[in-house]
Order: sequence, then C-alpha cells, then structure tokens
Amino acid sequence: MGFTTTTILSTAANAVGKAIQAKAEHDQGKALEKAADVQQQFSERQADAMTGTALENHRRGQRNAETEVARARGDAARSNLAAEGSALTRETDLATRLEDDITNRTNAALQEVNTLRQQSALENWDMKNQARQSRVRSLGSALSATATIFNGVRDIRRCPQK
Repeated sequence: MGFTTTTILSTAANAVGKAIQAKAEHDQGKALEKAADVQQQFSERQADAMTGTALENHRRGQRNAETEVARARGDAARSNLAAEGSALTRETDLATRLEDDITNRTNAALQEVNTLRQQSALENWDMKNQARQSRVRSLGSALSATATIFNGVRDIRRCPQK
C-alpha cells in the first residue's frame, strides 16, 4: 500500500469519525432541548397542583376558623361571658389569630410554589444552554471533518504519482 492509499484511508477514517461525532453532538443537543421542555411542563403542572392545594387548604382553614369562632361564641354565651363584654374581645382575638395562621400557611405554600418555578426556570435555562453548547460542538466537529478532507486532498496532491 502506497503513501497515497494510506493518506486516502486515513483521511476518510478521520473525516467519518468526526462526522459521526458531529451528528452525535447535534442529536444530543436536540435531546437536551426536548428534555428541557418536558421538564418545564412537568414542573409547571406540579406548581399548578401545589397552588391548587394551597388555595384549597386556605379555604378549608377559613371554614374551620369560622367553626372555631362559632364554638367560642357558644362557649362564651353558656358561661355568661357575653354579658360582661370580654367575649367579643376573646372572639376577635381568636379570629385574628386563626386568620393570621391561615394566611401564614398559605403564604408559605405559595412561596414554595414560587421557589419551585424559579428552580425549574433555572434548570430549564441550564439544559437549553447545554443543548446550545452541544450544537456548537457539533458545528465544530463538522468543520473539523471538512478540514480533514481538505488536508487529505492537499496531501494526496503533493504525493508524487507513480
């Protein structure tokens, strides 16, 4: 096998290897992009479900608070505190305390939802950035394969013909 044949085979093998690498990196970029979209959709559904749960818990807490205030009002009426006027103060304090507790729990749950959405957005950005990097590497590999072919052709032309 002469120098020219070896050069041709070497050039072809290098070019094919780099072309395969370019295709793999391009496919990886597409897969990362798709995975980012699927992850974003999943996180959004999860955040929506958490929001719904937080709001339902808020409504349930309000109903429970109304029941608790009514029970306290009944207890005050049975104990003749209502006639003294302190029952209204106790009832107002209880209602305020219960409403604050409900609001605090709801705010904490909604903050957790917000954190999930922010984390999801960051992960989505990161995955899409990785996809872009993979596509750039793919372009680099394709250009390298092209350069390998050109260099091989140049080397073949320089070889003395027998």
